[in-house]
Amino acid sequence: MPNSKRIIAIKQLEIMKTKWQSGQVKGENNRNIVLCKGLIIIILFSIGFWGCSQSDNDQDPNPVPTETGEVAGTVKDENGNPYPSTLITVTKGAEKTSKATNPEGAYVIATKDVGSYNIDIEPPLSTKLSGNPTPTVNVQANTTATADFVVQPQLVEAHLNFGSVQLIEEIVDADGNTPTNPSELLFAKNIFDSPLGQLNEIKAPDGHQITLAEFKTANGNLLVRCNGSSSTIEIALEGMIPNGTYTFWLAYLNITRKVGEGIDFANDFVNMTNPPIGPSNGSGNALVADANGKIEATLTHSSCILTDKVALVIPVLYHLNGMTFGGGHVPDAEEMVHMLVYFQ
Repeated sequence: MPNSKRIIAIKQLEIMKTKWQSGQVKGENNRNIVLCKGLIIIILFSIGFWGCSQSDNDQDPNPVPTETGEVAGTVKDENGNPYPSTLITVTKGAEKTSKATNPEGAYVIATKDVGSYNIDIEPPLSTKLSGNPTPTVNVQANTTATADFVVQPQLVEAHLNFGSVQLIEEIVDADGNTPTNPSELLFAKNIFDSPLGQLNEIKAPDGHQITLAEFKTANGNLLVRCNGSSSTIEIALEGMIPNGTYTFWLAYLNITRKVGEGIDFANDFVNMTNPPIGPSNGSGNALVADANGKIEATLTHSSCILTDKVALVIPVLYHLNGMTFGGGHVPDAEEMVHMLVYFQ
């Protein structure tokens, strides 16, 4: 009922009540009194009904959900090792919320509603998911729905820094050109340090200069496992320079690059100086190949190296004179990149 009519009805009721209290209805028969009382009851009921109808019309046609819940779970490998900084996203219609796992590999995401939610994970670098990659959970009011993920670390192939993979044309012949003859002696060209273009002989510890055929025998793979606050890098390489000294570095990228695709050294790297695997002073990233050119070892790092960057390339540096230079810059004239390992 419109507000104006409701006000008139209330006023009529007040007038009738005043007359009754003032005695103007005295002397009338009981029939009239009963009718009057009945009329009052009808008016009161009508006012209440009209008031409810008016209130219903004012309700929000799109009410905000008042019931909420949350989704929680973990990201671990098959041995129970947690993977931190892994992005988890929950979605229901237009609602979309993302959160990264904590150092224990756990996450908790509050929802704005209840019902069916999709849970998506962005797997850590060089891992794959076990089971259903996109589970659906039913979130109920004031409760926690659980969605756990299990990841499997994958072996990553080490690629020779030559031919289609060579990024900076570092490995050259005596004339500074890309070598083609297997018996050609190799040189490492200065790329970053003065004098730019200087050619440095690539020699083995026994003093002989490495040929293209010897250089190209290198192959192998790496396997990285995270366990929350640290990670292990299992290295299995062969065909390296016998008794040669190698170091391993973390070249984080802010963009995904395919193997062999050019890298913009001015813009693609997260750090201007790539940190070593292990302590920042470089005391834990050096390994020496055995007499047969094999490197089988495990390095450790104080964080999970797979989850908090877009991509990672691990350069495997050979040190021409066996000297290492800690965690900082290695002079061009003292090293060359023998292999590159891409984690994407």
